[in-house]
Amino acid sequence: MDPRPKRAASPHLTGPLHSAGLPLRALFLVLVVALMPMVTLAASGGQDNAVANAASVSKGITVTLSPSSRTVDQGQSASYTVAASSVGGFTGQVTFSVVGLPTGTAAAWQPSSVVLSSGSTAQATLTVTTAPNTPAGKTGFTLKATSGTTQASSQAQLHVLEAKRTFDVSGSVDGLLAPGVSRPLDLQISNPSNKSIAVTNLTVAISQVVRTTTAVAANLPCTTADYKLSQYSGQYPLTVVPGTRSLSALGVSQSAWPRIQMLDTAQLQDGCKGATLKLTYSGTGQAN
Repeated sequence: MDPRPKRAASPHLTGPLHSAGLPLRALFLVLVVALMPMVTLAASGGQDNAVANAASVSKGITVTLSPSSRTVDQGQSASYTVAASSVGGFTGQVTFSVVGLPTGTAAAWQPSSVVLSSGSTAQATLTVTTAPNTPAGKTGFTLKATSGTTQASSQAQLHVLEAKRTFDVSGSVDGLLAPGVSRPLDLQISNPSNKSIAVTNLTVAISQVVRTTTAVAANLPCTTADYKLSQYSGQYPLTVVPGTRSLSALGVSQSAWPRIQMLDTAQLQDGCKGATLKLTYSGTGQAN
């Protein structure tokens, strides 16, 4: 028995490669070289797809408004910022128009048109002016941007509030009335809103004369015909901030306040002694 260690047997390769005498290293090189053109072709195909996708985006424009909704009082104006953008390499002049605004409104542009270069965005201002008789309510309208046969549109809203404002008026006679005596009324105007209002009319009327029980029992007459009212004669409008303000606090001269006078007639007026006058007040006002 031979004591020397035996050498491991060399692997025996069979097949065409071995028969051709190609070593393993040469085989790996062949595979790498064969794969490289395939990877290169795949990358080139991806670039071609990106170019094709970019080319498929048609030239055009987009248009937006900011804000998309505005609220104004009748007779006031609202402004929107309009942004027109180039898409797909579009270039050219873009003009604006608007349809669907409520009756009594007018639209103005600054500027009236913009010029877009490829990929650019340009802005304009749309100002919508309402009239005192523009219907109150919410109205949707459409903004259009046009360049030749190319057009884009965007939706927006205008909310018109009634200009008239609700407020309260009260007052009292300072002192007693007697035949031939008149007393001023320092009216109190209460504005419940959070904005100032412009009062454009104030009216006072005597709705009822309440006699004392003694006068009623004695059948002594006293009616509104025994009194005369002079209305407010100061300037309009009166600007009233939120809260309650009197005519005196608003700086109105007492000579312009409403006045109540008891007439001195030839008729017996004992029924008016101690009588209470019930007054009603009315007025109109709008937002400042």
